[in-house]
Amino acid sequence: MASRLRTGTALLGATAALAFTALPAHADVTITPDRGGQESGHTVTLLPVGNIKDPNELEQGTAVIKLRIEDDEKRSNVFTYCVELPTPLEDADSLKEATWGTHPNPKSKFPVNAGKVLWVLQNSYPGKSMDFIHEKYGDQFDKKETIAATQAAIWHFSDEAKLDPNKNSDDVMKLYERLIKDGAENEIKDQPKPTLEIDPASKSGKSGEKIGPFTITTTASEVKLTADLPDGVTVTKANGDPIAVEKKDKKAQELAVKDTGNKVTEFFVNVPEKQPTGSATFNLSAEAEIAIGRLFVQRNKDPRNPEAQSLVVAQPQKAKVEKEAKVDWKLEVKPSEPTKPSETPSSTPSSPAPTSSSATPTPAPGGGGDDDLAETGASILWPLVGGLVLVGAGVGALFVVRRKKATA
Repeated sequence: MASRLRTGTALLGATAALAFTALPAHADVTITPDRGGQESGHTVTLLPVGNIKDPNELEQGTAVIKLRIEDDEKRSNVFTYCVELPTPLEDADSLKEATWGTHPNPKSKFPVNAGKVLWVLQNSYPGKSMDFIHEKYGDQFDKKETIAATQAAIWHFSDEAKLDPNKNSDDVMKLYERLIKDGAENEIKDQPKPTLEIDPASKSGKSGEKIGPFTITTTASEVKLTADLPDGVTVTKANGDPIAVEKKDKKAQELAVKDTGNKVTEFFVNVPEKQPTGSATFNLSAEAEIAIGRLFVQRNKDPRNPEAQSLVVAQPQKAKVEKEAKVDWKLEVKPSEPTKPSETPSSTPSSPAPTSSSATPTPAPGGGGDDDLAETGASILWPLVGGLVLVGAGVGALFVVRRKKATA
């Protein structure tokens, strides 16, 4: 059983994968329109506003826009409101989760007023029940009036739109004005946590380093982090302590980051000092909550349809989501130092090294030897000639002595 280690307020547990598997592809939360069963509100009439050029577009339908999470076997729905006038939502539009500051329309006021929009969403339908609406604002409002007033209040903050008091019902106007007033006074400063986010998505380092931190931010209560790590490379906490892992395979590891809901968790990749150059890919997967107030923008811009509606989540919904992160490291090899010559003087003088001669060596007598053989000593020719001379001299002296004796 994997041990649990406390990091701040988050508990980190770990379990092992039975065998390593191919990592799934990177996947954000994406949604597409699902018109079936969508709840509509009353049509509202706006006063002239800068981003609406056609007077006919001053009349706008309202609805709690229903969308379907892509690649979800449960066909889960996400309920949203519009935050971009007058762009229509097309059935072919596909939208992905984004942060408040990444609204694609540079003229939109949503990034600066997103906290006011969030307050409206958290205090109106469908984020709150109609019973809550009746208790807080009055029991005269029906669902269609509530949806119309809520959408109009959101457009007020996102697009500077205003309702025409002469062309909308008194109940819609009353609830709309109350939501605007309360939203402006109770602005929420912190945006809701993303469904699943890791920062940075990639990081480089050196062998012998603790590479990181990698920061996980999510609404999930548990995140599974799967990695194919080389032997010796570990995942650690900020203080360097390894996150306990039960290894049933030499490479594959599955880490469970527990109780991370609405928290931030960090991990590091600890690479041993002499670890060869390499890399690893982490896959994070979770079933997390798409929080109220999260922004969804167009995923892929189609040149034929360069604009798509931007939507904000009005009711929380669970979704399966995956993210990838990568880490790589290099082993730096230090150049070896040259050996220093000894400074101690030698007592024995060294003989000069023999020098090679460029002269052609004299062949051995007889001329029958191998010309390629090198002479390894002095030639024996001259000692032999000297010996013959001495022998001849001795023979000559003996002959002279005998001749004198014979004459006497």
